[in-house]
Amino acid sequence: MASKPSNRHPVVFLHGWCGHADEVEFIRSALPGPVLPVSWMPAAGEFNLEEWPDDPDPEAKNAIAQRFADRVLERVRRTILDAGFAGASLVGHSLGGGMACVLATDPDLSIDRVIMLDASVPMPDQLRCEYLTQMITWVDRAAAVGRLATQAGWIAEASSWVPDFFSLEDQGESRLRIERRFMFAPVVEAALMIAGGVQWPISESVASITCPIFGLAGEAGRMPVEELRSVRPDARVDRCPATGHYPHVFAPELARTWLESGPLRKTPS
Repeated sequence: MASKPSNRHPVVFLHGWCGHADEVEFIRSALPGPVLPVSWMPAAGEFNLEEWPDDPDPEAKNAIAQRFADRVLERVRRTILDAGFAGASLVGHSLGGGMACVLATDPDLSIDRVIMLDASVPMPDQLRCEYLTQMITWVDRAAAVGRLATQAGWIAEASSWVPDFFSLEDQGESRLRIERRFMFAPVVEAALMIAGGVQWPISESVASITCPIFGLAGEAGRMPVEELRSVRPDARVDRCPATGHYPHVFAPELARTWLESGPLRKTPS
């Protein structure tokens, strides 16, 4: 196993659903030590559609999605350990923030702190149910008519729901890149990932972990700020105005200042 980085503030960056590890570059200058950005989205074809049941029972399909996401989670866990980043701070955007909370319950990882960038934490029950229904339906479609036809439908529909993740001011190349990643993510694996990920014990984990917790919520974003404060009154949770769901991308200077002012502020030796 690789040795743990010598700096006291190593950071693991976990992007959100349909994102990529390169998003860390928007905030990299604020991260004080070694950084491990993990690209965790599964590749096209990782799930064999022949394994998808014809049985209409949604519980069986939900269970398959959860096992799929659990394998991804275990890969991330193993990547952190193999890279020698046990004891690091976890910075997670969106679903990556939920992943960070679950990973922080693992004693082998010895996570120093959890820093969430507009993550749906705690996970609202209604949102979980909505995602399960929507995403399982996409896998059903792919099993019925094939991946290519379903991907075309995914791209067409994404044009209507992707803008919900942005504020009116969020324009430019960064937005186009995010939109393309949503639309061209492999539909089966992307759908299984979100359907499985929302079943992780995200709410239970954020309530039970003992390390410090920080949150930066986009406005209008997806972080349930008051619910998080209720579950974890010790957490520092701040708002980032007019950024939508991507505060680290569309307000990088503010996000970097916020990280340096508290979540990753260096402590005296």
